[in-house]
Amino acid sequence: RSGAYTVPDFAEFRLKSTLVRRIAMVVVVTICVLYLVPQYQGAGLTLRTLLGVPTWIGPLAVAAIVIANVVGGGMRSITFVQAFQYWLKLTAIAVPACAMLVVALPLRAELGGPLPPVVTQQSTVTVETAVEVTVTDPTGVTVSGSLDGGPVRNAVPGAGRHTIAAGSTVTLAAGAHTPVVEGAPATGASWATSGTGVGGKHPLYQVLSIIVATFLGAMGLPHVLVRFYTNPDGRAARRSALAVIALLGVFYLFPTLLAALARIFVPQVLITGKADAVVLLLPSAAIAGIGGQLLGALVAAGAIAAFLATSSGLLISVAGAVSTDLLRGRVRDFRIAAVVGGLLPIPLALAASSFELSRGVGLVFAVAASTLCPLLVLGIWWRGLTAAGAIAGLVVGT
Repeated sequence: RSGAYTVPDFAEFRLKSTLVRRIAMVVVVTICVLYLVPQYQGAGLTLRTLLGVPTWIGPLAVAAIVIANVVGGGMRSITFVQAFQYWLKLTAIAVPACAMLVVALPLRAELGGPLPPVVTQQSTVTVETAVEVTVTDPTGVTVSGSLDGGPVRNAVPGAGRHTIAAGSTVTLAAGAHTPVVEGAPATGASWATSGTGVGGKHPLYQVLSIIVATFLGAMGLPHVLVRFYTNPDGRAARRSALAVIALLGVFYLFPTLLAALARIFVPQVLITGKADAVVLLLPSAAIAGIGGQLLGALVAAGAIAAFLATSSGLLISVAGAVSTDLLRGRVRDFRIAAVVGGLLPIPLALAASSFELSRGVGLVFAVAASTLCPLLVLGIWWRGLTAAGAIAGLVVGT
């Protein structure tokens, strides 16, 4: 109803303040850049896991593709691309998950068992960064490289806590209990308990906080909000919002299922503490031969579609906000802003390569929930909101 194309547009329309608009623009760019970082990280992880190429190739490839799409196509083309890629992503996660569930059911695996999960076949894990792990049963576990500060070759660690240096390899015989990185759930019962593995002194509070941040953060994500402008009227926008909530609800059933399947088929990732690659590793681990390879290829296609779709929407938001607030708002300005906005997160993604993707995404949702969400909610439904109050809220929230 305001006719605003971006959140800064709305802020100025509602509060008649160019200062609020500028601050809102900075927040929009901050959120989008922070959210582009895990997209680029995920691309690097995917290409490294699948092809063995250096990590930096993924961010460069995704940035080049997304910049070309946004500069050449604009809002309308990106909207159609994202609509198509949703169904690709849903297919890419649902079909493999259902296939692996069929394989897992006869195994009758005990997810809440008293011990760390066991590997079903011999596995070798390369430790990329130094980790501290807990070994509950050393039978079938050997370490080569550096263990507890000393060089070793095929050494069997004793039960307890150990430090494994970067570059070392851990070999697990079939049926061996998986060593677990310090801070991660070490038993089936703790794995199934809400709050385990998040760290800190108040794990349950942190879980609830993440849930609230996710709910409210989705309301403040710039690349989601800008989609409403593609609807012809308010009624269509409300129908669109309801449909998106239903579609997201269906999609998010499957990550939970994949997490349970990962504990059965690829528990060795618990050694490194890097669970980000489990979706890519699962199909081949669960289903041998060409079937697992084909499902793995489908998952990879969905992962890449996810990075491209989200990155495109984020870059549209960055370019729209910067070109209208800092530049003259011309098509040329939009394209310049898109190029700069697409390149900026690359060094950040490479510098944060050891930062978990899930934590990076949670951080973005927390920032959006603390800034743009209250600005929009109060700006729409509370007449008492003032420019000074909005500025204070945006600054404190950030």
